[in-house]
Amino acid sequence: MTVWYVDILWALMLLGVALWTSCCLVFNPVLTAVRVMGIGSAYAILLWMLVTLPVSVALVTWCLFAASGGALAFAYELWARHRYAGAGRAPRPLVLLRGFVLWPSMIPEAIEGVMIDAGILERTGSMPVPEGASAPAARALTADQARVDAAG
Repeated sequence: MTVWYVDILWALMLLGVALWTSCCLVFNPVLTAVRVMGIGSAYAILLWMLVTLPVSVALVTWCLFAASGGALAFAYELWARHRYAGAGRAPRPLVLLRGFVLWPSMIPEAIEGVMIDAGILERTGSMPVPEGASAPAARALTADQARVDAAG
């Protein structure tokens, strides 16, 4: 079923890939290869859409998710800039022109950032802690760094 050049069935499949990738990355950060699988799955769906749907419907459906992922990442970055103003956090670009290519990974990163900043998840050792970060995030980073220093 197509509504305004957006095929609902294929949009639900892309939504499923985005949710699956987000859940795997957010709730189990060890599974970093899931990001590649999510991008690969989204592009496999795009190729199948291009084969089975009219090109305009396939591209509009794809661009809808790309724009949604970009808007989510844009909103999170604006919020993070406001929250960590003057805390030493290096701002990331607001508009990513590669967003139409990398939207399957932009959505999980934005969701993960919101959940870390809200204190729901702990920060991993590879992520820098801004000065204004919550205490659990700072403790997690300190513990991870201590383990790395002890091992190396």
